[in-house]
Amino acid sequence: MELDARKQRILQAIVQDYVATAEPVGSHVLVQRYSLGVKSATIRNEMAEMSERGYLRQPHTSAGRVPSDLGYRFYVNRLMPLPVIQPDEAITVRDAVATASSELDAVLRKTCSLLAAMTRLPAVATSPDADDTELRQVFVSPAGADKLLLVLLFSTGRTENRLLSASATASDALVLANALNDRFGGEALTALRAAQVDESGVPNEMRRLAPLWSTLSREIVQAARALGDEMPMYVEGTHAVLEHPEFRDVERLGQFLSTLQERAALLEMMGQALDERPSSAGKNGVQVVIGEENSRPFLQPYSVVSSPYFVGDRERGAIGVLGPTRMDYGRAAASVAFMARTLGDLLTRLSFSR
Repeated sequence: MELDARKQRILQAIVQDYVATAEPVGSHVLVQRYSLGVKSATIRNEMAEMSERGYLRQPHTSAGRVPSDLGYRFYVNRLMPLPVIQPDEAITVRDAVATASSELDAVLRKTCSLLAAMTRLPAVATSPDADDTELRQVFVSPAGADKLLLVLLFSTGRTENRLLSASATASDALVLANALNDRFGGEALTALRAAQVDESGVPNEMRRLAPLWSTLSREIVQAARALGDEMPMYVEGTHAVLEHPEFRDVERLGQFLSTLQERAALLEMMGQALDERPSSAGKNGVQVVIGEENSRPFLQPYSVVSSPYFVGDRERGAIGVLGPTRMDYGRAAASVAFMARTLGDLLTRLSFSR
C-alpha cells in the first residue's frame, strides 16, 4: 500500500535513526532530531497506522518503533539516497586493489577486505564462473632432474601449476608448450573437461614426444576438471559483525559465523540476491534481499546487498555484503556498486593483457 508524503518522511527518519543508534525510535526523538513540521501526538498516530500496515514494528510494549522488513523495502526502493564514493576514497581503494597482485585469489581477497572496511560488514565474492573461463596459455619447462613444470594461465588471471615426474630438454619443452597451446589454447573449461586424451590424438610432428604429450594433456584436462568442480568463494571482514549489537548474543553470533562458513548457503544467498526480481532491483545494478525475502528461514534475520561484476562484457561473478537487516543500505549499495566496477575493470585488464 502507498504511503503519503508525511508517512514517507517519518519512515525515512525512523530508518536513518535506527540504523545509526540501534535503538527503537519514539515520537519524541523524531520531534527533537528531525524537522517534520508536526507535533509528537500526530507522529504517534502516524507511527501507529504504519505499524498496523506492516511498515513498522514495536519490539516492546513501552518502546518506540523499528522498521519492519517491509519498511526497509519501501525505504530502499523509494526513499534511500545513494551516497557517492568520494574521489579521494575511490583513488585510495583503486590503488589498493591494483597493487595487491595479479593473482586472482589475491585480487578477490583484497577486494572483499576493502569492501568490508568500507561498509563494516562481512564481504563475500564468488570466483569467476568456471564455465566461462578459458585456458589462455600453457608453459612447459624443465624443473630439475626428471621434473617438468606445467603452468596453465586462465582468462580470469588464475594460474595452475603442476610438477610432473618426467624429463625433457628445454627445446623439447618449448615444442611441447607450443603444440599444447595450439591444441588447448582458447578452450573453455567446459570443453577442456570433456576432452578425451590418448596417443591417437598426438599431432604428427609430436610422435617422438607422444608419451609426454599425452601426460601433459591429461594434466591439463584434470586441472580443468578440478577447477570447475568447486570454484572458491571469498569471505573477508567477519570480525566486523562484532561491531553490531545484533550479535552481542553469543548464540546468534555463532549461527551467523557458521553461515559465513557454509559455501552452499552463501551461494544461495548471492544467487537469490542477483535474481532479476523487480522487488530486489536497486540502484546502479545493485540487488538487495531483505530479511524474510530470503528463501531459507535461517537466513531471514539477514540482508544481502550484492552486484554482478563483469570481465569484458560478460558477467562472471558476484560481490556483496551480508549483515543484519539493520544496516546502512545506502552506504552498502554505493560501496558494492563501486567495488564491483573496480574488480571488473581490474580483471578485464588482467585478462586481456595476457
